[in-house]
Amino acid sequence: MRTQSTRIAVVLSIATVLLAGLPADASTAFLLKSAGGPLLAKNFDGEAAAGMLVVNQRGVAKTALVGANQSPVRWTSRYGSVTFNQQGREFPFGGMNETGLAMESLWLTETRYPEPGDRQTIGVLQWIQYCLDSFRRVDDVVASASELAITGSATFHFLACDATASCAVIEFLDGKLVERNTRTLPLPVLSDDTYATSLDYLNRTLGYGGEPVTPEGIGSLPRFARAANGAHAARSKPGDSPITDAFAVLADVAQPKSTRWSIVYELTTGRINFRTAELPAIRSIDLSRLDLDCTADRLMLDLATEITGDVTSHLTPYTPEADRRVVEAASSAASAPAPGDVERIIAYPEGLLCTFSQ
Repeated sequence: MRTQSTRIAVVLSIATVLLAGLPADASTAFLLKSAGGPLLAKNFDGEAAAGMLVVNQRGVAKTALVGANQSPVRWTSRYGSVTFNQQGREFPFGGMNETGLAMESLWLTETRYPEPGDRQTIGVLQWIQYCLDSFRRVDDVVASASELAITGSATFHFLACDATASCAVIEFLDGKLVERNTRTLPLPVLSDDTYATSLDYLNRTLGYGGEPVTPEGIGSLPRFARAANGAHAARSKPGDSPITDAFAVLADVAQPKSTRWSIVYELTTGRINFRTAELPAIRSIDLSRLDLDCTADRLMLDLATEITGDVTSHLTPYTPEADRRVVEAASSAASAPAPGDVERIIAYPEGLLCTFSQ
């Protein structure tokens, strides 16, 4: 790997361009507690179907891509992870690390990130990778949301859960961090309205007496209510498989024209189960069977690869060319980036350094 020290501000603007085409009403996530351990489930809804599964390694020294006048976060990854990426390696929408910490982003139009001040800065998608690289527990994710300046024009909020079934919803509203953890999070569910608005809608839908009404439709608030009700029903009367139960809830809140990926993370076993709209058979990957040291080959899977079952032994070596194909396919659903922009953002991982002896 070679050292990368230039074009930081340019690359930040590229990421903004590539994210510009994401829909303003997308995705649903929830935690399902089961006898076999907690499951974090998520539908990714968007305009583009392209995506890749990326294996991220321990021992990689990284510097956040930020503006020229900002102080970037610097860190070395402590934990390996598997992430789902569409905007380039190191810029995931979500994933899970080897300790069972999983984190997912969902769109939130109301998001306004705090001013950086004198804090170290990191872009919003790279912050997800930073957390998976660095932490075992949700409390540490929440702390980092306060300690670091998170920036970007793409507006997200987040659901993070760990292997103890502790969860947090993290939002940035009116320029301030708003977080709810296990003590203030009655339901570990999230869609694309603020958590407070969603919870109020659910309470009004349930009413005070009589049978609860399950709202229909693909809007954010009905999806939140159905996901909350579905997760509760699956926990109260589990079926033969909690994985099947979780996918059934995801199917109920899917948007027919825009749900691209459905993912179920097993937080205590290290397995990730997923399917796509184009390949609906459930596939899986086992983190415990991966060599996560940075001296090993970097691996990935294009989500369009026609392979079924356990894909752990069928991953292919990561290449910038494969990354570029996914990024270009995703950006074509939005607006075409300027010449050379994709190459610059794809070059970023090539400048990262493995700190272990080769």
